[in-house]
Amino acid sequence: MRVLRFIWQLPQNLIALFLILISLDRKKKEYTCFDGTKVKVWFVSSVFGSGVSLGDFILLDKASYLGLPSSVITPTVNHEHGHQKQSLYFGWLYLLLVGLPSAFNNIWDRTQHKRWSYDKRNRWYYSRYPEKWADKLGFVIRW
Repeated sequence: MRVLRFIWQLPQNLIALFLILISLDRKKKEYTCFDGTKVKVWFVSSVFGSGVSLGDFILLDKASYLGLPSSVITPTVNHEHGHQKQSLYFGWLYLLLVGLPSAFNNIWDRTQHKRWSYDKRNRWYYSRYPEKWADKLGFVIRW
């Protein structure tokens, strides 16, 4: 079953493995999500200050996230776990249907909303597809 799941999500799993491998300074920790699922989170230096879920892998930027209190990490891990569920739904289409819109929103926010407050930026970003849906799947309540 795990092999079939890995193949179903093959493109995103391969990208995640590549990002983990090129991050020489990486650390892995296990978290329990709100739905009881245990997930492994890789803290890496290759995701440009963000978090990303690619197939079976959750990657968080080491400099931005490692060492933060669990009250900050937990919603992020659960949000990324929501993206993992999206990956299971879409398989090979995940990068097109979820990854690209998510990356576009992230880049748009970073370049166009620099003068906005942190709260306003978060509200904008997490109200967009597919982030709002990932929060719902990960049982994350933001406001």
